[in-house]
Amino acid sequence: MNITEIKNVAVIGLGIMGPGLAEIFAQAGYRVTVYDKNPSAAARCGKVIETILETMAEFKIISTEEAKAAQANVVFASSPAEAVGNAQIIIEAVSENTAVKKSVFEEIDRFAPPDSLIWSNTSSLNIYEHLPAARIATTIIAHWFAPPHILPLVEVVKGPQTPPATVEATVTVLKNLGKIPIVMEKYVPGFIVNRLQRLLGREIFFLLDGGYVSPEDLDLAVKASIAPRMMVLGLVQRYDFTGLDLSARNLLDENFFDPPVNNKPDALYSKISRGHLGVKTGQGFYDYSGREITEVLKTRDYYLLKVIQNLQFCLEQKRIV
Repeated sequence: MNITEIKNVAVIGLGIMGPGLAEIFAQAGYRVTVYDKNPSAAARCGKVIETILETMAEFKIISTEEAKAAQANVVFASSPAEAVGNAQIIIEAVSENTAVKKSVFEEIDRFAPPDSLIWSNTSSLNIYEHLPAARIATTIIAHWFAPPHILPLVEVVKGPQTPPATVEATVTVLKNLGKIPIVMEKYVPGFIVNRLQRLLGREIFFLLDGGYVSPEDLDLAVKASIAPRMMVLGLVQRYDFTGLDLSARNLLDENFFDPPVNNKPDALYSKISRGHLGVKTGQGFYDYSGREITEVLKTRDYYLLKVIQNLQFCLEQKRIV
């Protein structure tokens, strides 16, 4: 596939990630056709994209005219066939359900051009076990992070039969969009970042369930320590500054212990039982009541953009120190 000839992109699934993915390509000048079988998700998508573009214009990343042009680049399809019929890149962003994803891949296989490049935004699943045979060579995992229109990382995960051309095309397009693709040579559940986040989650809920710290103070502790350090040293290089010998000793320190695996932490499930599901319901660990969801998301995006812009130099090279 000639990358310079790509004009049409399709996004299937308009939940948490889909609108942001559509906005990225629309802002870059692609014609983006979006589809979700849930009409309410499609209706919300338009408003979310509009809010994202407003934020981008306010930050002078794009002009008001460019924001309007990007909005016009987004087309809403009424069927999978309409969505992918002319698409050169197709992004699958439906829920993390193997049966649902398999069904979407079958629809893509039925209606999309034979040489379409297909990206799955799965965050953990091995989609390579569920692809139509004709699409194995042109499908690859490209896992973005919320909010995808701001955070630059995309984990590109090879399958056992992924040809170099598919990897190269994916990486080239992502770099042209200003993203930072990290290629994983083979599949592992959760890839890189979600494996780390899952490990952190065990400790977070252990501390909250035990009453050791409040959610607000836990977040502040992270923001005031390891979060900024990670921007300079990442995780692995930090060991060089601690000293590998001391790091090895720390792994054996009997004063620390791994918390028992608890798949139903009370700090989490007590919220869920009361219908406190986070931003989407106005209440989670924090209170968002009385605020529009779009306003909450816009505030988040505003501060994330400030952080990314001020620390861009940290992202321009793999190693700083």
